[in-house]
Parts: sequence; C-alpha cells; structure tokens
Amino acid sequence: MRRTSVVAPLLLIGIGGLFLFRNMYPELALLDFLAKYWPLLLIIWGGLRLAEILVWASTHRELPARGISGGEWILVFFLCLFGGTLYLIKTPHDWWPGMRFNGVDMFGESFEYPISQEKQCSKAPRIVIDSFRGNARIIGSDSNVVKVSGHKTVRSLDQNAANEADKETPLELTGDADTVTIRTNQDRLGGDRHATEEMEISVPKGASIEAHGRRGDFDIIDINGTVEVISENAGVRLQNLGGDARIDLRNSDIIRAINVKGSLDLKGRGSDVEIQGVDGAVTVTGTYSGVIQFRNLGKPLRFHGPNTELSVEKLPGQIRMPLGQFTGNDLVGPVHITTRSRDVQITDVTNAVEISVDRGDIDLRPGKLPLAKIDAHTRSGDLELALPTGAKFDLTAGTRRGDVTNDYGSPIRRESDRQGATLRGTQAGGPTVTL
Repeated sequence: MRRTSVVAPLLLIGIGGLFLFRNMYPELALLDFLAKYWPLLLIIWGGLRLAEILVWASTHRELPARGISGGEWILVFFLCLFGGTLYLIKTPHDWWPGMRFNGVDMFGESFEYPISQEKQCSKAPRIVIDSFRGNARIIGSDSNVVKVSGHKTVRSLDQNAANEADKETPLELTGDADTVTIRTNQDRLGGDRHATEEMEISVPKGASIEAHGRRGDFDIIDINGTVEVISENAGVRLQNLGGDARIDLRNSDIIRAINVKGSLDLKGRGSDVEIQGVDGAVTVTGTYSGVIQFRNLGKPLRFHGPNTELSVEKLPGQIRMPLGQFTGNDLVGPVHITTRSRDVQITDVTNAVEISVDRGDIDLRPGKLPLAKIDAHTRSGDLELALPTGAKFDLTAGTRRGDVTNDYGSPIRRESDRQGATLRGTQAGGPTVTL
C-alpha cells in the first residue's frame, strides 16, 4: 500500500496563510519576521514527519526506510540557504564581515572589568560617544564634569585572553572643554575576543549628545542641548530634553520620547514607537511593525510609512496605531490619512479631514463645532459618520456596491441605483462632506 504524507499540504497551508496575512496587513514586516523565525519551518516539518511515523508504527504499517526522502533533504538545504541568507541581510549582527560565529560564541566565557573615567568640560559641551556595543545611560547634571562608570564584559575562551583584551580596549575621554569624545576602542579586538560596555554617563545639562552604536540601548535623560542617536540596532529612550532630537536606526525593539522641547526626527525600522509631550514638529519615517503611539504634540506630526501616510497639524489628544488599526482622539487638522489596510476611527477632530483607505472600515465622530470639510473614501469596508447636534453640512454619501443607512433623518434623502445607493442633504449651507 502506498503511504501518503500530510506534511507537504500542511506546510503549503501554513505558508499560504502567512502570505495571506501579509496581504491583509501590508504594514507587517514579513521579511523581518521570516528572517527571525524561519527555523520554525524545519521544526514544524520534522515534528509532523515524526508524528506520521509514530502513527504508522501504532497501526502496524510498514515504516519508511528513511524518515525524510532525498528530495526533501534537497529542499531542506535550499530552505536553510534562503533563511540563513535572509537573516544575514535583514538582522544586524556580528557575523558579517568579521564572521564572529566561532568558539567564543559557542564555548567562550564572559569576564567583567570595572570602568571609570572623568574629564572637566564647559557648561554646554558637545559629547560624542564613539561607535560601540553595549548600553549607555546618559543623564544631565549640574556639574561641569563628564563622568563615565560601569563595567566592561569581555567574551573570551580563557581568562588570560580576556585580560589582554581588557588592556587593548581602554576607556578613553579625549578632546577639549567644548568637545569630549568617549571612546571604548572595541574595534581593536578581533578573532576569538569581543567586548561590550554597560556605561552610566553623567554630563552637564547644557550638553549636546552625538551617540553612535552598533548594538545596544541608549537612555538619555535631562539634556538641554540637541541629541542625535545613530545605531544599527538599538532601543532608544529619551526623556526631558530641551533641544531637538534626531534618531536614525537600522533596527530597534522600542523607541520612546517623552517631554521634548524641540523637534523630533525619527528614521529607521523597528517595532514599538511611543512619542509624547513634544513641543516641536515630529517627523517619523520608516517601517514599524509594533504599536505606534503619539500623545500631546504641539506642532505638526508627519508619519511616512510603506503603507500609511499621516499628517496632523496638532495633537492635544492621542493617536494609536497597532497592526491593522488607527484610532485618534482630539486631533487638530487639517488631517490627512492614506493607508492600504487599516480600520480608522477618529473622534473629536477640528478642521478639515481627508481619509483614503484601500481595505478597512472608517468611523468618524467629529464631536466639535463648527464642522469642517470631510472627505473620506474606502474601497472595501464600511463607513460610519456621526454628526454632532446642530452641525451644518452639505452631504454626499454613496456606495458603488452596498447599502446606505440614514439615522439622521430630514433633510438627508436616499437615492438608489442598481448596485449601490447615495445619501444627499444640506443643513444650513455648511461645509462639504463627501463619503
């Protein structure tokens, strides 16, 4: 009797479901997801084949000579080649170009060494943190001294090699009173040794920060000057800044900025974004697969993503954008939203609103008078508008296919055609409302 396998059909269903989910939610970073979790395909595949063999054994059927056929081994090889290459391309790491996957990572030990340095400076110096791996917490103080404390971790195969690596990577504070450079010298190491730093950095409150990293987090608190963070892979948390902030990241798990007096410019890729209490303009550009939140922004907000474009002139309230959704409350327009696949819900909005959605529902509840111009379109989804009592408007609401419902009553009238319907009505000659 010829045996049949359910592995291939189930894998096809799973892969098809993954790509279908990507089509339904275009903002999902599918390549990043595959780069990180592709080994799950091998685990699921092997588990299914093992379960099949156990079922055959329990029913006394003839077992296969091999658990996996030659053709499947070829497919496994190409899957590993594809997944490994995608991981190298999409994920910041130490494998390339140094190819650090060696005995240190597999069998080495971690050795810790204390670090401590300080240097006199002016009241408003420029602080440059050289490219390094590790975490840095930078706090403004009332003194005119740059102080660095913490510890260094050296990964090595033995203590002697780690001691030598520690000597080769001294912490240095160089420059003059107006420009201080913090250098870890980690780039001096190679072969079977590498180092990371955990640093607590105290600087004058009037300082400006320019931080460069390869992997690790930055926490920057109580700084009155400008802040710039550039890194391959970092979580960034900013709080109580008196100047402008610029963040440029290749990858990040979280970006948080709270209480920034100046403007904020964010570029890159990552997961969660939280921005709150920024007095200046906010510009966010990039791909973010987690929850994006904005609260209490005093100047224009501009968001440019691969599948969503957003502009708001002011945000006394909040905007929240998890995967597939957009919710906004207390927005000051003009508000412009263009998105491929999100359900949009907006309440309490002032001034004009323009929304265009390819796939998703739209729920508008302006709440405030006088009502401003509204132009809302969805190619596939439901659209609901709730007008405040006493609103003036000139309404045209139609659908090419589907029905329309009028709970407002007179003077709105309904017109039907073969596949769709239209609502029209004017109340005291108000602004144009097109749905």
